[in-house]
Amino acid sequence: YFYSTILYVIIKSMVEELYKQFEQKRAEALKQPEFKEKELTPEQHKEILKEGISERVKTAQPVPSTQQKVVIQKIQQIKIEPKERQIQLLTDLAFEKGIPHAVEVAKRLENPFLLDEFHKALVDKLYNKLIEEGKLKQI
Repeated sequence: YFYSTILYVIIKSMVEELYKQFEQKRAEALKQPEFKEKELTPEQHKEILKEGISERVKTAQPVPSTQQKVVIQKIQQIKIEPKERQIQLLTDLAFEKGIPHAVEVAKRLENPFLLDEFHKALVDKLYNKLIEEGKLKQI
């Protein structure tokens, strides 16, 4: 119970941090003259989220060596699944253990297409989560 509570707090913090980055980038985008209507499309929102996730992935610390066994087990578990299921499992893993952990697993699966599709699915899930939480309006 204690472990799951800590994970929940970490994931909630990750979503909040990504949302803050999103809001900053969104405000910058809205200052551009082409946004007279003062609202971005869902595609533009997703593009901003994608940039934030990409930055997070680039700056993420590698999974600690103490967690490598867990990573290897997850790789073996995911590897045997169909591609669509692999993407779903990786996305779920990002919200359970954090983006760095899920990216580490995805990279070790050594499939660039899968890594790209995982990234897109993660953006979609985060976008939907922000709508669910009322932080974004669905257009």
